[in-house]
Amino acid sequence: MKNRRLEKRFIFAVIIGSIANIITLVLWLIFRINPIIPKVETLKSEIFNNEIEEKYDSYEDMLIDINMTAEKHDLIINIENTSGKTLTDNKIKMDVPLITKMIETADDTYLIKIYFDNHSNVSRAILELITMQIIIVIIILLITFIYTRQIVLKPINTLIDDIRNYKFGKKPKKRPLNTEFDLIANEFANLTDRLDEEKAEQTRIIASISHDIKTPLTSIIGYSNLLKDQNLSKESKKYNEKINEKAINIKDILSTFDDYLLNQEKIELKPTLVQVKDIVNELNNDYKIELDNNNIAFMVTTSIPEEYLNVDVLKIKRIFSNMISNSARYLKDGGEILIDISPNKEYIKFTVKDNGPGVNEKIIDKIFDPLFTTDNSRKISGLGLSICKEFIEMHGGTLKAYNNHGLTLEFLIPKYKKEKNKTKK
Repeated sequence: MKNRRLEKRFIFAVIIGSIANIITLVLWLIFRINPIIPKVETLKSEIFNNEIEEKYDSYEDMLIDINMTAEKHDLIINIENTSGKTLTDNKIKMDVPLITKMIETADDTYLIKIYFDNHSNVSRAILELITMQIIIVIIILLITFIYTRQIVLKPINTLIDDIRNYKFGKKPKKRPLNTEFDLIANEFANLTDRLDEEKAEQTRIIASISHDIKTPLTSIIGYSNLLKDQNLSKESKKYNEKINEKAINIKDILSTFDDYLLNQEKIELKPTLVQVKDIVNELNNDYKIELDNNNIAFMVTTSIPEEYLNVDVLKIKRIFSNMISNSARYLKDGGEILIDISPNKEYIKFTVKDNGPGVNEKIIDKIFDPLFTTDNSRKISGLGLSICKEFIEMHGGTLKAYNNHGLTLEFLIPKYKKEKNKTKK
């Protein structure tokens, strides 16, 4: 099917090119060569019947008539003797004579070659033909370029746009089958359908596994915590601590599943007004006691407690949860997590700093990539930081990471701008 279409287009292009060349030749013959033929015949009859005779007594008499005829009709006339030597000084540039005639004198025979003026000579006519051919070729190339752009490049660009848009959740639409590119685009649309089906099935399986494990795992952690307060032998306490530790590790793995599931959802912001001091209080209430129990110092500071933010509170909480849990995972006894909230022009700057091992400078820019796991000094796994970046950008902010005696995560959220009253009472 494809080969036949390409073959038809090639034949069509050859036919168009041939027709263009034929039209060029016809126009050249009609408008350039055709008027010359009767002019040649008329001049030949007039010159050799009335102005130049077939025999002369002397070369000088013949030369007088030839010069008078050349001047009268604006011609160029050359004379050659029988040995082929040109006797006149009229220079002709790359042309052929339109009229020739043998003339006798008393002492010799001469060949008369008559040329038209420079505007009517054969060389000029051929040059004009070549010029017309070049113009036709340029026009054909221009039409070919426009055709190629419309038929080839435009569908390719559309397909590229479909691929880029699919990365952001916009599915491509199927098209009527007019060209091979429509077939490729439809195959890509079919592929996205299959990928979406597989992704939905994977999400369903992960959600099911996560749910089935969470229920018994919660019970295990709960009973393990109860056993901590019981009078157990030293060995039993050791086993219970191991059980509790492994259960919490599994819980962390399940939180990665939750991050994955969250990343597959269509997320929308539900902004509400909240003061910075409320965020500070929430952070202290949610994390201070737990981190203190793990021998991790936790402090939240701000110089703008009365400032307002128009944000999705649940997503802001998720951002801090992911960042704090990421830092706490790599801190030992005596570690610290410091959060500072300060103004930054039209933004509010949030800084989450820990005194852990930091991240290798070569890969620090990759820690926000989904499922990035490779790091010699500090393993960054899961989707936590990737989700943080996505949520921050949804709020119109930016996020960056750098080492400063540990890892520092710094993000900006636009300040809330009060709308001015349109009418004054």
